[in-house]
Amino acid sequence: MKAIIRWVAVCCLAGFTSVATAERLEVFRWQANSSSPEALVQGMMTAAKIHEKYGATVGIFRMDIGSSGYPTFDYVLRWDSGEDWAKTKQTNTNEEWQAFWAQASQTPSGTLLWSMEALNWDDSVKAADFAQDGPYRVYVWQPNAGKAAAVYASFTQAAKMHTAMGAKVNIYQEGVGGNGKVHYVMSFEDWADMADFGDKVMASEEFRFLQAAAAGAATPIGSIQGEPLYYTGR
Repeated sequence: MKAIIRWVAVCCLAGFTSVATAERLEVFRWQANSSSPEALVQGMMTAAKIHEKYGATVGIFRMDIGSSGYPTFDYVLRWDSGEDWAKTKQTNTNEEWQAFWAQASQTPSGTLLWSMEALNWDDSVKAADFAQDGPYRVYVWQPNAGKAAAVYASFTQAAKMHTAMGAKVNIYQEGVGGNGKVHYVMSFEDWADMADFGDKVMASEEFRFLQAAAAGAATPIGSIQGEPLYYTGR
């Protein structure tokens, strides 16, 4: 990975970065207001077309495991740079968005649970690179005090191992809306590939050694599993 370890260390401590060329995302987690989420998904699809018009790459993901209550979705915006992000943000209050929110507020179909921004550790990744991804898992970790370098070393090594076993790995650092946690994301072509990957991890003595060596570097916070419903260009 091309990310600079000094940058990662600062991010782990401060939860914010201004690196201009890293793939940047914003996640908005929505929960449907009923057991039938069709209206919420339809609203997300309408919003996606507006965001795409103004330069964002959009993904809509349905959570499968890790949520509770009514169906839950992640609405994800991606950009290839801070400059691209700023161009989209400048349109947030234009007439088109005002009309969208005025209509959506009349019959709310979902509740926003939380939102945050994050930056990819790998500055070679582009927003379009996720268009063909299938089901995914996200593991969230809180780096422990003074362990930024250890987290970087162990997570990048784990990513190499997991990639060799068939996963597509991306690692994100929380920015605004977060508190410096690391999101370790693995995606697969389909559910069968995810199952095959799990078997390989369970059988990997090398990975167990890495886990033992990295013990104490970060605290696990939670995990989710899901699948994409929509992605720009898919």
